[in-house]
Amino acid sequence: MKKMNYALLVLLAFVLAGCSAYKQVPYLQASEFLDTSSQNTPLYDARIMPKDLLTITVNTTDPETAAPFNLTVATAVSNQNRSLTSQPVLQQYLVDNNGNIDFPVLGTIHIAGLTSQQIAEKIRKEIVSRQLAKDPVVVVDFTNIHYSVLGEVNNPGRYVIDNNRVTLLEALATAGDMTI
Repeated sequence: MKKMNYALLVLLAFVLAGCSAYKQVPYLQASEFLDTSSQNTPLYDARIMPKDLLTITVNTTDPETAAPFNLTVATAVSNQNRSLTSQPVLQQYLVDNNGNIDFPVLGTIHIAGLTSQQIAEKIRKEIVSRQLAKDPVVVVDFTNIHYSVLGEVNNPGRYVIDNNRVTLLEALATAGDMTI
């Protein structure tokens, strides 16, 4: 009888110990062994590939000079009265299979393998060399960069990158953190 009570007591201890909540999830285990010497390495710049979507904006001191380069597309937007209005959105440029885009006024431009800064400089030089505008500022942005979070997270799925980069911890935070 005493052996049975002792066995129940031990079983009860294991059950109670197993029911406690683990409040601190260690994200970086053994962080004292992490190599922090690589923190001074430059960030990776994404290179343009076929099927990338880009927005390209040309700005000058004279808005009329920049207007032919900044094509807009009207999109339908509904307001509270349920009437449709037209909201202009910048034209997106799809990089074709050969790595080219068809840019207004300049025509076909080969951009595959270049970074967004290299493309901006290439377009700026072409505008200046053709004397289409003086001192233009060109901004190139990716519009279809995304990442997927799978596994033991609260909200697995596909997420859009807003600022052209994301860290692993930011991706986990966006997906609602890891489950315990």
